Amino acid sequence: MINELLDWNDAAEPVEAHQPGDALPWKLLVVDDDPEVHGATRFVLHDLRIFDRPLRLLHAHSAQEARERLRQHPDIAVALVDVVMETDQAGLDLVEYIRDQLGLRECRIILRTGQPGYAPELTVIHQYDINDYRTKAELTHTRLITTVSAALRAYEQLRALAENRRGLELIIHATSRLTEQRTIASLAEGILTQLAALLKLPLDGVVCAQDNSSFGGAVKQRHVVGAAGRYAPYVAQPLDALPDRRIVDAILDSVTRRQHVFGADHIVLCLNVTPCQETAIFLDAGQALAALDHPLLEVFVTHITTCLRNVNLIESLLRAQREIERQRAFLRTVIDADPHFIHVKNRRGQILLANQGLAGNFGLTPEQMVGRTLFDLTVDPAWARALLDDDMAILTQARDRIEREVKFVDSTGQTRWTYTVKAPLRNETGEVEQVIGVNIDITERKRAEEALFEEKERAQITLHSIGDAVITTDARGVVDYLNPVAETLTGWTTVEARGRSLRDVFRIVNEQTRQPTPDPVTHCLREGKIVGLVDHSVLIRRDGSEYDIDDSAAPIRGRDGQVLGAVLVFHDVTETRRLTRQLAHDATHDALTGLINRPEFERRLERALASARQYGARHALCYLDLDQFKVVNDTAGHAAGDELLKQINIILSGMFRERDTLARLGGDEFGLLLDNCPLDRAQVIAQTVVSNIRDYRFHWEGRSYQIGVSIGLTPITAETRDTVQLLTQADVACYVAKELGRNRVHLYQQEDSETVLRHSEILGAAGLRDALEQNRFRLYYQPIVPLNVPDPRPIHYEALLRVAYRGDPDEASELVLPAAFIPAAERYGLMGAIDRWVIQMAFRDYARGIGQTSARIAINLSGNSLSDESLLGFIEAQFAEYALSPERVCFEITETAAIQNLRRAVELVTALKQRGSQLALDDFGSGLSSFHYLKTLPVDYLKIDGSFVKDMIANASDATLVAAINQMSHTLGIQTIAEYAHNRATVERLRELGVDHAQGYFFGQPTPWGEIACE
Repeated sequence: MINELLDWNDAAEPVEAHQPGDALPWKLLVVDDDPEVHGATRFVLHDLRIFDRPLRLLHAHSAQEARERLRQHPDIAVALVDVVMETDQAGLDLVEYIRDQLGLRECRIILRTGQPGYAPELTVIHQYDINDYRTKAELTHTRLITTVSAALRAYEQLRALAENRRGLELIIHATSRLTEQRTIASLAEGILTQLAALLKLPLDGVVCAQDNSSFGGAVKQRHVVGAAGRYAPYVAQPLDALPDRRIVDAILDSVTRRQHVFGADHIVLCLNVTPCQETAIFLDAGQALAALDHPLLEVFVTHITTCLRNVNLIESLLRAQREIERQRAFLRTVIDADPHFIHVKNRRGQILLANQGLAGNFGLTPEQMVGRTLFDLTVDPAWARALLDDDMAILTQARDRIEREVKFVDSTGQTRWTYTVKAPLRNETGEVEQVIGVNIDITERKRAEEALFEEKERAQITLHSIGDAVITTDARGVVDYLNPVAETLTGWTTVEARGRSLRDVFRIVNEQTRQPTPDPVTHCLREGKIVGLVDHSVLIRRDGSEYDIDDSAAPIRGRDGQVLGAVLVFHDVTETRRLTRQLAHDATHDALTGLINRPEFERRLERALASARQYGARHALCYLDLDQFKVVNDTAGHAAGDELLKQINIILSGMFRERDTLARLGGDEFGLLLDNCPLDRAQVIAQTVVSNIRDYRFHWEGRSYQIGVSIGLTPITAETRDTVQLLTQADVACYVAKELGRNRVHLYQQEDSETVLRHSEILGAAGLRDALEQNRFRLYYQPIVPLNVPDPRPIHYEALLRVAYRGDPDEASELVLPAAFIPAAERYGLMGAIDRWVIQMAFRDYARGIGQTSARIAINLSGNSLSDESLLGFIEAQFAEYALSPERVCFEITETAAIQNLRRAVELVTALKQRGSQLALDDFGSGLSSFHYLKTLPVDYLKIDGSFVKDMIANASDATLVAAINQMSHTLGIQTIAEYAHNRATVERLRELGVDHAQGYFFGQPTPWGEIACE
């Protein structure tokens, strides 16, 4: 049995299975080159427990193999070493390796040898730190157990001392390292690391603290502030977030009892860092903690509690420091972001702080500004001295605050302005140590003020110079300013009016009702937009005098769009309104007699016809043609004829009701509209007119003239087609009256054979429609030449209209002049079509030949065409069709036609002028002459009526009239053309008077263009 044990093969060394909860085994290393020794040792120590712990034997058969074992198992408690193995010193060398190189001081070394003569000396034992020496014969069964037991006891004691020493060293080292931590999180991680190292446990644990530590919060809640190992993902989460409820319960149990908890497989350390803060450390031990570790833990807990307090303090200090730095950075940012110049200076005038704006102004950084004075930075010593004086006033407490504007010259030589504000900075004793200053660059503002002042001056001069009156008010309608024109019109000076309500200064009433007119400024301020004055407004001056005015009020807005006030602009339109009323009167009245003119009469006829159709009213129309008027006009002159017409008006004006209308239709023709008048009563009235005029004698220059009147009468009923039919019927009836002996009234009746015959004869005689349809109109051209050039060449060729008329098919055609057919064409509404034919043919002739000359063509437009709104489009179409430039055409309109259709005439000729054409006013002076109309019409040429020109050599009055017309035209910038220049004497006289151009037989008779081109 013993031999079998001694022969036990240790090649396959058993490894004792360590069950959880069992005490760790003692490790023994057997080093010997004799296999029997290994077997005997195994036999003796097998299943032996010493101090309630099993033994684990490790075997090595050489010193070299022992070294390998030691490297694998540094926790060997006892080593049984043979002295002589590979060499006589192999055992001693191994001892030296264990002590010096591996540093295993606690390991107990027992030398044994089977050769007493090789026993080491005592000095060697001490030298190599050998704990025991025995011969192999001495280590019997009992002696071996006793020796190993003693060695293990010594090892355990040494290890405990070493562990305590190591623990203290770790605690000191850990405390030193932990003290360096600056945050709870990093400190918590360090605590776990050091604690695991101290207890030689796995690094699995958490550190838990309440919210009122580093996490804050209104409700106390515990958070994981540090974690290691498998609990690392739960850092900064609530304690309840841990999946292992065992940890949560253990921590809550520890902090509730305020003491450490040592479980079978865990440790919870409770740290009372502050009265209001509890911190718990949980460490997964995996086994119960040895009793000898408790004192070390207490020491460790004391140290880490101090560390936690320090870290809390450090965190508080760091938070305070960060807040200070944040506030400092914020203040720095605010100061640097401020566009103004901010600085702090000491008592020596040196800059201690400067913001980015100030430093950048001098091309430096804020750091480069520190230590400098203003004398180092500026080229304007006077400015620096002024600012230094301000500093001294603050430092000496002569002034507690300084605010003022300072002017200086910068490095580029430009004058600049700053607004300086300075205040003292005091120390804790109240002594002024420094000065803080803020300099605001107000250069642009000063320049703007200067520019504004200059602009205001210019505005004042402008307002004083313009012809309009200007009043400005504030947002409440209180007067602020009046310009001189406004002062004149209102009777108030600016000084007197300022501060008063606008209604007190600007009193306006309606011209017709005399009631106060709404204040335009009040409306403007309320609506926030431009407001015009109500029509027919009259300004009552302070002294009671009145002016017709026109005005507008506009809001004055600030940059933000808010209404600051209003400006009222008005001007005196008294004369303009008088002229407007005159124009309105002239547009509807005959200039000579003051009676209603033809266009207005036709409008009233239309109203009468409408009332007849709508209400069944019955009216009557009388067409009056004076008999023997031509005799008076031709023998006594135009002045006599004009006077006769005025007296006829006087005779007739008292014979009718106010509701009736008497009008001059042209020449010696009158129209009478009897409103709501039965036909028999109309016949009586018409017969009375005939009687009164027949009995009247006209006296002129010693001669007496008897005249008469023929009247055509026609009823106005619902069956009447239109006003053209009415006028035609009345005209026909008038002609019948003349044919029947004059001085009589003839009633138009369709069944009257005499009337029907005369109507047919009149229409057939003219043949105007047939002439248009059969193309029997002809154009003749007469030159217009300049008088003030040596070699006069025509500047215009005037297109003159003729009609080829054949009374009998066997007779040759004869040309009918315009005077014979134009009145009928106007009466029957054919002039519009005739004018269009003339325009089209004249453009064609120009394209075929006239355009090769430098002359323009002159084309007459009738009064009927001036009222045609589609005429402009037709003319433009002809320009395009014949590729004719509008500049090559001059349109002529008669003075009478222009006045009768003034508004439409202005619109048409203005449009033609805008396209480049010229305008001539024909027959000027023939009866309606007024230079006022020349201001309204954009006239290029004024054609002096031939009745003044043809007799000007013999009649000095005519020459004077021609000279006056010419002079006034030149004053208005209008060139003149004299008609009827039939002989050299007339032409020379015209040239002497300064007339610009002439037209007449002296320069050429009207001729077809084909004949002119062949000359």
